[in-house]
Amino acid sequence: MNTSTTDENGIAKKTVLVVDDHEMMRFLMQSILEKDFIIVAKNDGQEALEYLNEGNRPDLILLDMLMPNMNGRTFARRIYSNPRYGKIPIIFVTTVESIMLKNSFKAMGVLDYIVKPFVNDDLLAKVKEVLNVTNAE
Repeated sequence: MNTSTTDENGIAKKTVLVVDDHEMMRFLMQSILEKDFIIVAKNDGQEALEYLNEGNRPDLILLDMLMPNMNGRTFARRIYSNPRYGKIPIIFVTTVESIMLKNSFKAMGVLDYIVKPFVNDDLLAKVKEVLNVTNAE
């Protein structure tokens, strides 16, 4: 159940679920992405899971790792272990970068990660790459 919105070319915009407990980070990601995508923002994994349980299916999830109530790892494990959610692509947004961490993400089924603080254009490019969205300029 996605609320469909179209861009100036009449093409349906894809939905990105942003899950982060820091309001400024949610606002930043939304402001970077909202021109090209429908953005739904949630405070933590529990709120995001409730959103999915309502029948919503985003095209991509940008997921913070360290959050109260339900952290990113627990959330990712829950949705990837439940066939009802399918394989929604997840990109972790984290302050930690390491080979071990990257390997653990891949083992969980997480598509990729981006390190905070990130360059705005890098975030937008990664999301567009994952969702196969090109600029029609």
